[in-house]
Amino acid sequence: GKASIVYEEEEKTLKPFQHIEFLVRDWQNFEDDEELVACEEEMAQYLEDVLSERAASDLKDTRQQINSCFESVSCYMFTHPGRAVTKKKYDGGVDSIDPTFLMFVDRYCQKIFGSGENLAPKIIHGRELTVRELGSFIKAYAKMFENGAKFPKASTMLEATSGANNANATSISISTYKEEMDKVAGPKCSDFLQTEVFAACHERAYNNSMATFDGIANFGSQKGIDEARDKVNSAVDESYELYLKLNESRNPLRGFEIYIVPMVIAFVSMMLRWVADSTCSEWSMTCKAGSDVLSHVYQVVFFFMLIVAFTKGKQVKDATLRMKKAFEVMNSGDQLSQSITKKGKVD
Repeated sequence: GKASIVYEEEEKTLKPFQHIEFLVRDWQNFEDDEELVACEEEMAQYLEDVLSERAASDLKDTRQQINSCFESVSCYMFTHPGRAVTKKKYDGGVDSIDPTFLMFVDRYCQKIFGSGENLAPKIIHGRELTVRELGSFIKAYAKMFENGAKFPKASTMLEATSGANNANATSISISTYKEEMDKVAGPKCSDFLQTEVFAACHERAYNNSMATFDGIANFGSQKGIDEARDKVNSAVDESYELYLKLNESRNPLRGFEIYIVPMVIAFVSMMLRWVADSTCSEWSMTCKAGSDVLSHVYQVVFFFMLIVAFTKGKQVKDATLRMKKAFEVMNSGDQLSQSITKKGKVD
């Protein structure tokens, strides 16, 4: 009862559910069960009598909950399927079922599925459900009936609905974040994003994800919504770390120390040998020994790089490509800073 009252206070015209229909079997109070039209009129009249206001307080809360939670209410009553179906030897055959009961079943199926007028998108709290979301609600409702001893209260149905709605909001929001990040930094991407660009993409995807969450998780207890939001944030944080590692693996400067350090050593050795040969006397054994050592150093490095080139040709090729991309990244960064500077001057 309290849950439905909250809904009325928040939004008078919006009810959480579309339609509820009570199916009653073994109804024996029809004037003439051969006249379907007359029987359906009796069904409508009986429902109206049951849900109408009474002086007595019996089931008053239940009636109020039903009227406040559903946009429309209806009922359909079936006759008894026949004594044959109650016997132990009944094998499920349709021929043994009472023809009047089958007539009612046929009428009801035509009413639901026949013309398609009653087949409408499922809407809960003003939002249409997707196929994936509908499965979560079906599971939540089925769980309410695990204990078949009593029919669940309307407030229990609202709790189950809000729980399933929060689960759907969590799943869809996480998918929204991943879909957007996959486009710019996912496994199929090959370009490296600079730190600022990557952070901007993450922030945009996160904001869109939370906007999606807030648009779906908009009813039920605040505690349940907050718990669902925490799950989204936790999943986004984990995904962010994964996308960050994927992006770093495409960094064109990654691993360059393997090649740069030996090349720097070789270059320094060559320069020191040149200086030694240019400044030292030809008769100085110390300068000659030093020159020979430096010569051996850069020759060793040269042969080391040559061996690496032959044994790791693919890695060298990748390194060359990364070097090319590194220059492109640095060049694009310079162009970006220049454009920002020019924009600042214009402003």
